[in-house]
Amino acid sequence: MKRILGFTLLTIICITGACNNAGTPPANTANANANKGNTASNANTAATTAAASKEELVAREKQAFEAWKNKDGKFFEGFLIPGFVMMDGAYRGGKDDTAKMIAANPCQVGASTMTDEKVTNVSPQVAVITMKVTADVTCEGKKMPSPVTSVSVYVRDGNEWKGAYHSEVPILAPDAKPAPPPPPPPSSSLQANAALAATLIEREKFIWDAWKEHDAAKVGDFLTTDASAVEMGGGILATKADIVKAWTTPCDVKDIKITNEHAVEISPGVALFLYKGTATGKCGDMNVLPQWATTVYVKEGDTWKGAFFVASPA
Repeated sequence: MKRILGFTLLTIICITGACNNAGTPPANTANANANKGNTASNANTAATTAAASKEELVAREKQAFEAWKNKDGKFFEGFLIPGFVMMDGAYRGGKDDTAKMIAANPCQVGASTMTDEKVTNVSPQVAVITMKVTADVTCEGKKMPSPVTSVSVYVRDGNEWKGAYHSEVPILAPDAKPAPPPPPPPSSSLQANAALAATLIEREKFIWDAWKEHDAAKVGDFLTTDASAVEMGGGILATKADIVKAWTTPCDVKDIKITNEHAVEISPGVALFLYKGTATGKCGDMNVLPQWATTVYVKEGDTWKGAFFVASPA
């Protein structure tokens, strides 16, 4: 998941070497303060429950772009929730890391466009916006991938929408193969919720097993009604039906491993689960590729269900 524009430009700085906070605990390490500050303030959430509009979230993306361009790290201290996660392949950055990176932004931005914006409201307080971003971006003499599919998750905090997650997936031509990812910079330290991670890894194993077994009923049961996904090549599965069809296409899969897990509850009943997924097998003539992935989970009753998915080559 590479980099580009606005809130969509946050990941650029990691690849250029500005993410230099070493000493990360394992992603599933327990933290006594795991749940403190992970969610946006709930004091005023009851006052406003209207779903996020495309216009609102596009405006927030543009605000973030201007702040990034102006190296305004202070803006991001208020723009991001405490449990914010930026994912770029193996790298996971938190709120403090991101704000510091913005102030050291080493990139130059030329012409840029945002198109194909789509908003998915996964709960009254959480929304996902995807868009195609095409931009002429150079960081320390290196051209950044373009176009990309940008993914941002927002959480309502009172009357504001604040950033909870960001990632990008380069859009590949139909016959192109994903490029090997660059070596990741040192990962940042993030608050970890081991109990939540232990719960969600079992749900993730459930859906991977359903994919392995080509079980459309299980896949459908796992998904929320309005589920959608971004694939490894940057394409979008816009509906639940699209996901069920794609994830039940016959593949000959044997072993499945889910590792490097990290979980955070960004709003009551809505959580992010980040991990590395590896499978041994083939889909047609192609080997199954390992992936860095994120699932946005929504709790329906006592069950966590998948509402949004992002994957990029590992």
